[in-house]
Amino acid sequence: GVVTFDAGTQAIVYGLQTKAVQRMLDFDTLCGRKTPSVAAIINPTGEATFEKFMFGSSDVLVPIYTRLADAVERHGKTAHVLINFASFRSVYDATLEALQFSDVIRTHAIIAEGVPEALTRRLHQEAAKRGVGIIGPATVGGIMPGRFRIGNAGGAVENLLLAKLYRPGSVGYTTKSGGMSNELNNIVALNTDGVREGIAIGGDRWPGVRFIDVLLRFEKDPSIKMMVLLGEVGGREEFLVADAIADGRITKPVVAWCCGTAAEAFDYDVQFGHAGARARGGGAGSFWSGMGSDESCPRSVAGSRSGGGPTPLPRRLQLRPLLAALAGRPGAGVAP
Repeated sequence: GVVTFDAGTQAIVYGLQTKAVQRMLDFDTLCGRKTPSVAAIINPTGEATFEKFMFGSSDVLVPIYTRLADAVERHGKTAHVLINFASFRSVYDATLEALQFSDVIRTHAIIAEGVPEALTRRLHQEAAKRGVGIIGPATVGGIMPGRFRIGNAGGAVENLLLAKLYRPGSVGYTTKSGGMSNELNNIVALNTDGVREGIAIGGDRWPGVRFIDVLLRFEKDPSIKMMVLLGEVGGREEFLVADAIADGRITKPVVAWCCGTAAEAFDYDVQFGHAGARARGGGAGSFWSGMGSDESCPRSVAGSRSGGGPTPLPRRLQLRPLLAALAGRPGAGVAP
């Protein structure tokens, strides 16, 4: 259900988030886009008007609507992404409304944290019925270098330049954490030819698109040559990826790592950051049920190029040399 992002992709932004919109337009300028990536803004508590933004060296007026239906009617031919900044109190109703336009809006990015889990699952069920992809909740979004940026993904302009996110590379990555996605942008840029697409699925227990969905998406994209997964303790999402490598659904080289393994050193329950990271969960099929007595992360995967099953990763292994080795560029930086 997640659209293929290109240099013509446009979005409707739900919520009067002028700073986020300006950052998206600044990214457009860096990438050399001809048209702004934001077609319209929805401000349900305000009034219909226009807001002025900088687009390169020029000013552009982005229309603001009070109703999503009006924005879809006027911009539905080009805008197929909804970036939803509604609060956790109102995002359920806002998303249900947007799903009525599933023939136009094919992808949602839900930024809000703390959305009740029962409501989140209802949204995902409704989206699945309509063939709509939801990134989030509790996500920073994602970044598609040279093409499109979801909200604040990628950070400040300095980060975009240092990680060379203004042009596409050939590495696709996914993580739960928005902050760690910035670190991955940096690591990938230092050790490969750069990022082709990066998606933060969100830190809540029930994300819309999961790790396996994102990596299978990357598997089908011929421009992505290798993949990176930054997981975390708790849940089964990383195991699903390992199974997909073992049964041949994923054949491209993969680097995967589970954060938070230090939690086993505590003699009490620990939660690392996200609602989805529940350490010491135990039980069949959970992260901790796979922990061995050696220094290995369970069923972590690296170098699926060999065609074999998942390979244990030493717990202290760093991502940088592994990325460089898989990319065939030991010690090399990115191209300009």
